[in-house]
Amino acid sequence: MENSSNPDGEDTRNQTIPSTSSTSSSDDYRLFDRQGSLHQFLGGGKAADILLWKRWSVSLGVIVVASVAWLIFEWSGLPFLSICSDVLLILIIVLFVHSNYAAYRDRQPQSLPELELSEEMVNNAAASFRVKINNMLLMAHDITLGKDFRLFFKVS
Repeated sequence: MENSSNPDGEDTRNQTIPSTSSTSSSDDYRLFDRQGSLHQFLGGGKAADILLWKRWSVSLGVIVVASVAWLIFEWSGLPFLSICSDVLLILIIVLFVHSNYAAYRDRQPQSLPELELSEEMVNNAAASFRVKINNMLLMAHDITLGKDFRLFFKVS
C-alpha cells in the first residue's frame, strides 16, 4: 500500500483540513447537500412562508381551522362527503340569496367567470377514464375466471 505524501515528505492521510468558519456564513450550509434553500425548495412564495412559520399568524390560523374541522368531523359522526355536500349546498343558497338581494337593491350582481371545457381536455379525461375502466374490467375478468385465487377468495 502506498503512502500518500506531499512534496515535503510528510504523511497526509491523518491530517485534518483546517476549518474556515470565519470566512463561511451559516447560509452556505445545506442539509442533505441541497442546492437551494428549504424556502426555495417549497416554492419560495406565500405557501413556503406559511409552512416555515415566517407568517406565524397565518400558520397558526391554518392549524386552528384544521383542528376545528377535525373536531367537527369527530363530534358529528358524519362522513366527510356528507359534510362537504352540506357546505356546498349552503354556499349555493347564500349565493342565490345574495344575487336576489342585489336585484332588489338595483345593483348589478357580480358576474361569475365563464366555465368552459375545451374539447381536448374532455378527450384527455375520457381517454384516461377509458384506460382505468378497461383495467378494472380486465381485473374483474381475471377474478371471474379464477386466475388469481387469493383475490377470488377475497371477493367471495
